[in-house]
Amino acid sequence: MAVIETGLGGRLDATNVLSPAATVITDISMDHAEILGDTLDKIAFEKAGIIKSGIPNVVGLLPPEAKKVIVDISRRRKAPVVLLKPADFKIARNETTLDFKMNGLKLDNFTSSLKGPHQLKNCALALKTIAVLREQGFHIPRRAVETGLKNTVWPGRFQIMTNGAGGPTLVLDVCHNAAGVAAFVDTFRLVFPGRHCRVLMGFVRRKQHQEMIDQLSRIAGEFRIVPLKSKRTVDVKSFVAEMNWHGVPANRSARLSTGYSALSKKTSPGDIVAVIGSHYLVGEFLAKYAVR
Repeated sequence: MAVIETGLGGRLDATNVLSPAATVITDISMDHAEILGDTLDKIAFEKAGIIKSGIPNVVGLLPPEAKKVIVDISRRRKAPVVLLKPADFKIARNETTLDFKMNGLKLDNFTSSLKGPHQLKNCALALKTIAVLREQGFHIPRRAVETGLKNTVWPGRFQIMTNGAGGPTLVLDVCHNAAGVAAFVDTFRLVFPGRHCRVLMGFVRRKQHQEMIDQLSRIAGEFRIVPLKSKRTVDVKSFVAEMNWHGVPANRSARLSTGYSALSKKTSPGDIVAVIGSHYLVGEFLAKYAVR
């Protein structure tokens, strides 16, 4: 069995040539609006393109307007709708563990390898999907479920790295829209309570940049903006001039290497540097600086 992720949207995605055992829609937020649409219901319509007649469609905790579109299209296509509900799972008050119980699949006080309360919600959705597959006759033992969730590795998703003896802690995250940045900030405050970080970041154009800065300013001690190796990169000079930085110092560098060097010279042992934004930036950083 394989998990296949759509590239962008769903309606026109190449994965539609497949005949799946189940389809899964995790979350819907404002992103790629220039392609998918400028409202949540328009984006939901594009995402609903993966829904297949007679195939269970497992749906995460969606905003009401997006949920309505997904449910309506599922019913029109005669695809059974399986909604993740708040009653299906419980996240502990410390937001680090999860309880889940459905149709014989039960996990108590479970800790995922992926950090953040948003990842626990994703974990609950994965568990609900597994429960649906087990109902269809797929043999997925509980031990296999636990092993898979505990050993999941997702580079660039709140990935914590060390930078050698005496160097700063590095946190890498490909949060590149307002919802993703909000989840990153919440996770940072959970993992590093009361701490701030120096933020090295790069974004493509046509994103909710100010909303992202509004969130990041809650944890940032300094911003350093660099261009991406992509024609879609923001113009960093204009970006620095146009954003409201909420009093946090913001500077720019001509490339990733010089930006990282500038921040590194200011850090002390125990400091934190967050490298966040586009996949282009985090991917370039991992290629240059990840320990092999």
